[in-house]
Formats: sequence, C-alpha cells, structure tokens
Amino acid sequence: MPRKIMDISLVEENKSDYTFFKIDEDEDEDNDTLKALKQTYVTSNYKNETILNLQKELNTNSVEISKEIKLESYNKYNNALDLAIRHYITNAVEFVEEALKLNPKDPDILNLKGLLCLLKCDFSKAFESFYTSQCYGNNELSRKYVNLLSSKDFKVFLERYNHSIRFINEELNEESIEIFDSLILEEPELIEPYVISILLYDRVGNNKKKIELLDELRCIDKNNPIFEKFNEEGINLESENVQKDEVDTNKDKKEEPQAKNKKTDKKHMILYAVIAVLVVCMGGVYLNNQRKINDLNKQISSKDSEINEKEKVLSEKEEKLNAKEKEAQELEQKAQEQEEAAKQVSKGAETLYFEATRYKTARDYKTAIKYYEYTLKATDTSQYKADSIYNIALSYKKLGDYENAIKYYKRYVSTYSPAQEYYDDAYYQLAMLYYENDRLQEAKDALYALRSTDPNSAYNKNEKVLEILKQ
Repeated sequence: MPRKIMDISLVEENKSDYTFFKIDEDEDEDNDTLKALKQTYVTSNYKNETILNLQKELNTNSVEISKEIKLESYNKYNNALDLAIRHYITNAVEFVEEALKLNPKDPDILNLKGLLCLLKCDFSKAFESFYTSQCYGNNELSRKYVNLLSSKDFKVFLERYNHSIRFINEELNEESIEIFDSLILEEPELIEPYVISILLYDRVGNNKKKIELLDELRCIDKNNPIFEKFNEEGINLESENVQKDEVDTNKDKKEEPQAKNKKTDKKHMILYAVIAVLVVCMGGVYLNNQRKINDLNKQISSKDSEINEKEKVLSEKEEKLNAKEKEAQELEQKAQEQEEAAKQVSKGAETLYFEATRYKTARDYKTAIKYYEYTLKATDTSQYKADSIYNIALSYKKLGDYENAIKYYKRYVSTYSPAQEYYDDAYYQLAMLYYENDRLQEAKDALYALRSTDPNSAYNKNEKVLEILKQ
C-alpha cells in the first residue's frame, strides 16, 4: 500500500461530489455471483446518494472536502499503515475507520480497510470496502480482491470456515479444531482462526497448544483483545476471578445458616413454652373458660396450617432431592458408558474398525455406528478415521436418519481433500439426500462444490447430476 504525501499544496480539491461507477464489465463474463453482488451493492448503498446528488445539481454546488480534512485523513491513513506493518492490526483498524469518516471516497483508504477486514476475517466488510474503492477509482488492487472474494475457490473456503463454526455450536470441539488447524496452515495471516483455536484449546484443556497459538498470534496482531483474557502462561484470567468470587460467596453462605439456626431455636423454645402453659391451664379452667379453649383451638388450627406449610416445603425439597438422584443416576450411567467406551477404545482402531464393518455387513447399522464412533476415539485412528466418518454417514442413511447422514457427509467433505477415496461419492450422496428431501438449492450447491473442488470426478457427467443442475 502506498503512503500519503503530507503536503497540503499537493492535495487536489474535488470539483464534484457525484458518484460514477467505473467498473469495466467483460461482455462474456460468466461469474453470476460477482454480477449479483455488484448489482445488489450498487442498488442498496448508492441509489439514495445518486438520486440526492441529481436533485441538488440544479440548486447548489456539491459539498467539498477541504484540504485540511483530507490532510488529517492522510495522517490517520499513514498511522494505520505503519501500525499494520508493525503487526498492530487491531489498532490499525481503528485508525483507518477514523480516516474513512473524514475522507470516505479515497480508494487507498478503502483498500487498506478492505485488507485489514480481510485479515480480521470480516469478509462482508472487506468486500464492501474493495467494491466501493473500485467504484470510485477502478484500481487494480480493488479489482483483484473483488474477484478473489467472488471466486468459487473462496466460496469453498468460506463453506469450510462456516462448517467449523457450526461444529463449535454442536460441541464438536475436536472436529472444529482439526479444520481450524488446517486453515491456519493454509492461510497463516488470517487472525480469527488463531483466536477461535485458542478458545477451543482452552475449552478442551490443551494448555501447551494454547500457549503456542498465543505466541504465534502475537507475531500477527500484537494488541488483539484475546491477550486481555489470557496471561503469558495461558491462564484464563476471567475464570480465575470467577473462582475467587465463588470461594468468597461460599464462605458467606456457611456463616449465614449458623446465625439463622440460633434464631430459629430461640423461637421454637418460646413457642413450646406457650403451648405448655396452655395445656396446664386447660385442666383447671375448662368448664368456666370455654372461650379460652376456643382460642386454644384456633391456635392449634394455626399450628396445623404451619405444619401443612412445612410439609409442603418438605415435599418440594423431596422433589428436588429426587431430581438430583435422577441426575446422579444419569451421570452414573454416562460414566458407565464412558468406561465401556474406554474399554472398547483400548482394543485399537484396527480391531474396532473391522468389528464395525462386520456389523454393517450384517445390516446391524446401529451397532455399526457405535463401533465406528469407538474407532474415531482410538489414539491410532488416523488410518481409519476418514472411512469411519464415511461409513457412519452411510449407516445413518440406511437407518433413514437423513439429518445425521447429512451431518457426517458434510463433516467428511469439509475435513478431507479430493485425494481422499470417497470424497466425490460423499458429495454425490450429500446432494442426493438434499434432493430427495426437497432441498433443491442445497443439492445444487453441493454439486457445484464437487465440480469446483474435483473437476475430474465421474459424477460431474452423471445424468442425474446434470438433470438436477438444469432445474
């Protein structure tokens, strides 16, 4: 990116504030996605501005940006550029935003914002900045990145990125970590994959890998907000503060019941003394003081109401206790299942994989799925992992559980490359499941993705595939 010259005599004045869209379109351009994005962006963002300018043309001169304001925007732009070069990306974004507020139509400022947003993985804002820059200046840098962000390769990358985010929401942390690790290797300059991976490794308790990624991130974005959450040893400062607050709260709670018990005991002693006096008096004055007896009966009724209330409270506590016992039983059952899983996993991936395949051959798909899952958890699973994921998807399809089948087929194509044995078949099966469940657009997207990532696949010429793509 070029630096701005800080000489006010060289700053050009704008003679007009009208917007001209100088984007050259190739007549034979077949990128429908790019055309749609361009049309939508121009329509939604510049229509009002253009109409307003046309209305004012007859009445007044357009508002001009003074040289002093331009010079101030150049100064902020240069500061942002210096910070970016020194890997202070977060601060650089703040400076370029300030520069853009002062001088919103400068192509260099727009391009720098686009590059910084791209590094921060804010892809929509990156496209907006590059496209706006191309509208005002039609420069080579903005054209390059508009084409890049509209390409099929970027669409496939974005699908993998979003798929890994969905894994997090489904608490599939290890699967999400695997995809983000590959994204970091492929695009080591992007910032957000580091941040998400650090949080994931913190969640699964892998402190060593978390510290490594924190060190790598410091080389890319030295003042990223994530460093406020973790210290140099990788300790989560927020969790540590919460634990201290819980300890203090527990101490207060332990002291409160003792004081309450003393007060309750005193109340009970007074109550029992009153009842004792009344009982003694009943024997001597029963015939002559019926009114007192009636009063006593009222007091007894009141005590009965209190007892009923206490029984109600006791019943509620009993229900809570039953709920906790049920929760404990569920935890015990889960622990037993985990123990059984650990026992099975210890057999090794190879044994588990062939046992799962035997159940699949016998059409016992539920048991087959369980043993394929065991295979994925084994420490030596790398050789059988891809085949296990594929066979889980196939088994769910046989059982008629199409949502889980789609989930595992998507996991397969998002995790592995076209070099994998069942890669194109997994995309084909995924597309067919979408199509058979009235999800035509998703089926077409899957087939286009297959064509983009594996153009030599025989499925691209399949009659059924061609028929679906024509719809």
